[in-house]
Amino acid sequence: MNDKNKMAEQFSLIVQKGLYDDADEMLSQLKDTVNPDDYLSEDLCITAAFLYNKLGKRKEELYYLQQGFLINPVSPALFISLGDYYAKSNVQQELICLYQALFYARKYWPEEQIGFIEEIIGAFEKNGASVPKTSFVILSYNTKDYISQCLDSIKETVPLDRCQVIVVDNASTDGSVEYLRTLDWITLVENNENRGFPGGCNDGIAAADNDNDIYLLNSDTILPANGLFWLKIGLYENDRVGSTGSVTNFATNGQAVYDDSWKTLDDYISYGVKNNVPMEYPYQYKTLLIGFSLLLKRRVLNEVGQLDEVFYPGNGEDVDLGFRFLMKGKLNVLCLNSFVFHYGNKSFDQLQIQGQKYNELLDKNEGKLHEKLGFNPWPCHHYRRDLVEEITADRDTPLHILEIGGGIGASASLIISQFPNSEYTGIEKNKAVTPYLQAFGDVITGDAEQIDFDEYFEKDYFDYVILGDVLECFHNPAEMLKKLAPYLKKRGRLIISVPNIRHWSVVLPLLNEDRFIYSDDGIVSNDSVHLFTENDAARLISGNGYSIRNMKHNIAGELEEEDRKELQALSRLCEQPDINDFLVKQYIFTAEKSNG
Repeated sequence: MNDKNKMAEQFSLIVQKGLYDDADEMLSQLKDTVNPDDYLSEDLCITAAFLYNKLGKRKEELYYLQQGFLINPVSPALFISLGDYYAKSNVQQELICLYQALFYARKYWPEEQIGFIEEIIGAFEKNGASVPKTSFVILSYNTKDYISQCLDSIKETVPLDRCQVIVVDNASTDGSVEYLRTLDWITLVENNENRGFPGGCNDGIAAADNDNDIYLLNSDTILPANGLFWLKIGLYENDRVGSTGSVTNFATNGQAVYDDSWKTLDDYISYGVKNNVPMEYPYQYKTLLIGFSLLLKRRVLNEVGQLDEVFYPGNGEDVDLGFRFLMKGKLNVLCLNSFVFHYGNKSFDQLQIQGQKYNELLDKNEGKLHEKLGFNPWPCHHYRRDLVEEITADRDTPLHILEIGGGIGASASLIISQFPNSEYTGIEKNKAVTPYLQAFGDVITGDAEQIDFDEYFEKDYFDYVILGDVLECFHNPAEMLKKLAPYLKKRGRLIISVPNIRHWSVVLPLLNEDRFIYSDDGIVSNDSVHLFTENDAARLISGNGYSIRNMKHNIAGELEEEDRKELQALSRLCEQPDINDFLVKQYIFTAEKSNG
């Protein structure tokens, strides 16, 4: 017996005797003084999780579960322990863990050790507990070499008795159909024409069992161990969640992760196995999720409707679907502990081979999205991490946060992700976007300058008020700042982002082309009433009841060498030491009430 096994056995004996405080002290000393690799084993982690479950120390319980899964990601016993972790708060998540435990037990345990898991599951189901099964919907279009890897990974990592695997072939010509016909464990839908991604997915959804959740998975993906499991756990975190999505090596929308050390497919899969474990903070709320690995709660999908086939052959349908989930007040949740490998755009590569230009498809479907929504979503879809970073409270602090100009909810999603106990309120005058913003909190539709705050808010109520590039749109920004002050708490903070009118994208066209450029989301927006430099904004804030505590800036835009030389000449003419002021896109001020 090696040292780790001896330690695990000794620790287990202490716990079995009910000496929980002694066991806690022993682990605490080990954690503080010994390298985890020198004492942690799967058995010790399971016993530690049991101990901290009994003591009600959930943070410590989760830590040892995480360490256990890093040692053995396919341990049935660890999934049973993970079920105990969820048992106090969420029966559906507990049941999902037990299904996964049974799946791995059937793979790795002797037959006589499996029955007790089945009995536990049976007791849950007899008492009315249930979780819908999952129907995979995978589109096949001339990706035979990739879809075979995808299907192999599914068979290896998910319980097929809890999943229906539907493959929709969109008239492939590379032998994909012939290969797929040999698989007796999938449901194959053969289309006589290429119905595109949205049409093909809808065909797959139509073939799915009525009550199953729908998992849209690209054919050029590979599932590492527990990739789907954590999406399912996230989907049943609470009733507000409508969809969950994965992180990957190839995606937009902030869903990509990357490491320079990844060189081979094994490197990516190895990362996924290590990533797909319990995390203390696994969720990021998003306005939308990319459809390469997207799990949809079936009852919500039934409410919002299937993918819109107007986006044929693909691109935009996942954006549209995510927005429709928001319209129903349902959240799109990125699960950071679900990594799925993605080769990327293999079906679209085939379209390009046939002469269809990918960028033209994108532009065309972008126009379709704008037409359907009735507005361009992207100018009001900026994830302002730079502003949310100025909220310096602890994560679990219950905050009251007001955002003026909430847009479609991008910054709101960051706020409730990073401060889950916060109460978010948004004021947005664009009636077209407020139905989406409402998914993240309370929303007041109207012009902040015209709204009577006394009708909605108590004095000294908000910890933070955020104005992201809206101060310049007020007809009387000074009065607006004064109007907000009574509703901030004594030590409350005002976070203001102001576009810099001296940015080179404004100055150079003005000097060289006699043009002053307005745009939906530029330095000077179509709604701008006032223009500010750094000093103008600072004087406005400090002159209307606030003390500036911090100022930072964003530098944005790529300069051509000729433009840089021109700015340097202009800087010398203005007797400035450098061109930095011309490079700053926005100034960000954090201020308190002066009497705070």
